[in-house]
Order: sequence, then structure tokens, then C-alpha cells
Amino acid sequence: MAAIVTQNFRLRAAKQFVADIEAAANNYYLFVGRSSAWTDDSTPDAPFDNTYSHTTDVWQNMTSLKKLATTDLQFAAPRYQWISGTTYAEYDDRDATLESKKFYVITDNNHIMLCIKAGPGASTTNPDNTGVTVAGVIDNTASDGYIWKYLYTLSTTAANKFLTSAFIPTEDIASDPGAASAQALQDQWAVKQAAIDGAIYNIKLISGGTGYSASDNFTITINGDGTGATVADANVIVAGGVITNILVSNPGSGYTKAKVTIASDGSGSGATARAIMGPREGYGYDPRQDLRAHYITINQSLTGDENDTFITGNEFRQLGLVRNPFNYGTTTVASAGSLRATYSLTLSGPPAAGEFTNDSVIVGSSTGAKGIIDDYDATNGILYYHQNETTGFTAFTASDNVKIDGTSNTARNVTAVGNPGVEHDSGEVVFLENRTAVNRADDQIETVKLVLEF
Repeated sequence: MAAIVTQNFRLRAAKQFVADIEAAANNYYLFVGRSSAWTDDSTPDAPFDNTYSHTTDVWQNMTSLKKLATTDLQFAAPRYQWISGTTYAEYDDRDATLESKKFYVITDNNHIMLCIKAGPGASTTNPDNTGVTVAGVIDNTASDGYIWKYLYTLSTTAANKFLTSAFIPTEDIASDPGAASAQALQDQWAVKQAAIDGAIYNIKLISGGTGYSASDNFTITINGDGTGATVADANVIVAGGVITNILVSNPGSGYTKAKVTIASDGSGSGATARAIMGPREGYGYDPRQDLRAHYITINQSLTGDENDTFITGNEFRQLGLVRNPFNYGTTTVASAGSLRATYSLTLSGPPAAGEFTNDSVIVGSSTGAKGIIDDYDATNGILYYHQNETTGFTAFTASDNVKIDGTSNTARNVTAVGNPGVEHDSGEVVFLENRTAVNRADDQIETVKLVLEF
């Protein structure tokens, strides 16, 4: 049995994911963790979609979480830069492999252009030469044969936050952004208003036939459920007795189906063509649909220790997203801007310099509990740690004395045991990525960018 998951399903899933994040009842957090090295630290272990990998192991290694805001995510599509000498594909509603082709571009001015009709070879005329064209198309057929449709321009905010070497951000504008908004948003709204549902902008030749002459008078008939689509006689191009191109004179509107017939007063015969139908509501109405943007880009910045909730001076190798984790010891969905996932011990007496080094194992003298050091706050005498299957999960107590396991160091008294800010094993881990080590410092800002494909 043959089956596919359609791009409509993928885009709908992406929309539902965004709607879920935006829902008032939900809180999504970006988390980081795993200070310990991979088996080969230059090649992170592959994450697996099983209960242990995305629940047990994640929570054992998690150190910190930061809440996502709705401004931290954006729809996205693969990036294809316009470069002179590159051959681009045209939008074709019957192309089964369209999504893997370069059928749109981003220009040097951050304009997003969709290829309505491809030329006979490489594109050499930059659509930026015409630039923002909110209605109609950019017709370069007289130069390289390409016809482009301007869709939108990336706003400065979107470009700075979400544009990457591999993906371009895109969004639908649901209402008039107003005259005080960025020009890019006003232009996109104008494109949306000018979009023509059911317009036919391209007639694709199936066969050029034989025996035609440039002096023939042609009649191209477009029969369908719309109106107004026409092709003038002068827009039928013949070379060597073969029709080589048909250019639409008027795209019309309202077509969901159409049949193209070719007739001439000459002796030629055999030419056939079909109409290419655009997306619902027309090109530019919703760029997410035009570009098949079933990707979500997430951008989150980690600034220093994020109000003493994120570890600095150590590494992380794992990050992901968790939906609706609980506050520690409760079933209340967490809502704080950031949270620690590590446990802590407050120690009495200053330790020797370099005694409690990151990733060392501590042991409690009375309980035998063990933990792995994630961070030591020497100023306040607080040691942050996590436990895993190697250390076991015996709890430290305030009656413990702790030292580095296997050493003769002086054990330090524990005066207080601290719990994490988040309940372990709560919520749903919905995304997980293993990376090479990322080092953090107090004065450092990391910008974490994730791309989720639906």
C-alpha cells in the first residue's frame, strides 16, 4: 500500500505546535544539561525516541531551564539564495518533488521571491532589480526567461533573530499592521490584499508539437471554473517549427481546474500544455503555504547565569524542549522565567582551593550518597550536583559530611540540602538534541537556535 503524509498535514502540525505554545495554559521550556563527556566527545551520542532516552536520561543530566516566549519562535522554510548563474525550478502544482527543489529565493535585500516560471537555463537577471512589487509579477522573460512573484521582505527583527544559513523565517499576517509598522510588514500586507485566488500565471508546455510557424495565428483557450485567463497570439513563441513557450497575458481568477487547448491557422499540430494552479487564495496570501514552511525555528538567548539559575563555568552537551514541567514537589505547571534542575548542598567552612571541581564525584560520610558536581558557588558555599545510575540516588542529608570520593580531603559539613526548582520527570520532553560541548561563563551570552521539522 502506498501512502504519504501531505505538506498540508505537516504545516497544520506546525501550526498546532505554535498554537499549543501560545496557549495560556501551557509553558514550554528550553533545557540544557549533561556536563559529562560523550563516549567520543567530538561525536555526540545519537538520541533515541524511547522512554529512557527522552525522560530518564534527560532528567538525570538536566541542569537548567528557561521559559520560551511566543516571540522566540517563527515558521521557517529552507533557505535558497538567489545567485546569478543558478538554475531554479518553477512552482508547479503537479511536481511531486517540488519541495526538494529551489522554487523560491531570498535575495541580497532579504526579499523573498517565488519562481512563477523558470527560464530555459540559469537565472542571470536579479529579481532585486525590480524589487518590491506588491501586485502582479516580476517579468524577466525578455532577459533570462524567468518570472518571479514577490512575497515579502524579512523585517530587521526577523532577520536578526531567525535568519540562518540554512533557513528563512516566514509568517502569515492576519490583520493590517498599520502605517506605523515596519515597511516590510506593510508591504507583505499589501501583497496579501493583492493576491488573486485561482489566478493562472503559467502555462506549462507538455509537447511543443511540429510544423508550426512564427507567422501562424494562435488561439489558446483556457476552459475551467474561473474567468479571465488569456494568452495573446504574440505570447506564443515558436522556433524550428516547435512551440517553445507560452506566456500568460492575463491570469484571470477563480480557477481550481482548467484545460488548455492550442489551435492555429497554420499546418502545425501536436502541441499540448496545461495550466499551473497556484496555492489557495493566491500567491502571497500566506507565504507559509507558498513556501511549504512546515519548520519551526526557535531562538533563545542564555545570558550569564540567568538570575542564578543557569550554571556557568561548566559545559552542557544536551538541550531540548519540555512542555509543562511542574514546580518541585507539586503538580503545578512551572511559570518562572528560569529554573534550576540541580540539587544543592550548603557547606560550612571554606574548602581548599580547587577542592570541589566540576564533574568530580562527592560522597556523604553518613549516608554514603554520591553525586556529580555541576557547579560550586565558593562565595556562598553552595555545591550544585546531580545523580545518575552510576552514583545511585541515595539522598544527602544535613547530617552528612561530604568530600571528593576516593580522596583523603577533609570532609565538609552539610548545613542545608536544597531541592531543584523543577520536579524531575514531570512534563513532556518534546525535542532533544545532543551536541558537542558548549562552555559557559558569567559574562557570556549563548544564542541557541533550534529547527523543528514537522
